[in-house]
Amino acid sequence: MTVNTLDVIALTAEITGKLEANQNTTLATSAGNKVTARSMAIVNDGLTIMFQTVGYSEKMRQIKANPNVAFSSGNMQIEAVARVASDPGEITAFVELFKVKFPRYYETYTGLPDETTVICEPIKFKLYKFLDGKPCADVLDIKENMAYREVLIDA
Repeated sequence: MTVNTLDVIALTAEITGKLEANQNTTLATSAGNKVTARSMAIVNDGLTIMFQTVGYSEKMRQIKANPNVAFSSGNMQIEAVARVASDPGEITAFVELFKVKFPRYYETYTGLPDETTVICEPIKFKLYKFLDGKPCADVLDIKENMAYREVLIDA
């Protein structure tokens, strides 16, 4: 596998644009030996991903047991760590973004009893692409502050 360095700022901008345009994302959570996935309405503040859910849902039980989560949308795959928002400022920021991006969901769900805001801090993003006749993955590694392209098949 060949690896080439990419510009962190450019890849971050590409990913942020995809997150902002996104209307439907799959969230995977796990606990014990059980993994589940479901469609979610997410918003983002830069690379940070936020969503709301009922506090007693299966996904919340799994997040509390194992905060490592994954998202998938189109050619984008995200690894992140989730936590329940406790700062009122974070919750307000989420609500402001959510009511603009998803007004119908905002009216239906926000304010329900036990509705919980979840903040997901990303660890790694991968954008799968087909370039120059080869499958590739553009990777933004948040922990290492690195961006690179993996050419998945060298030929």
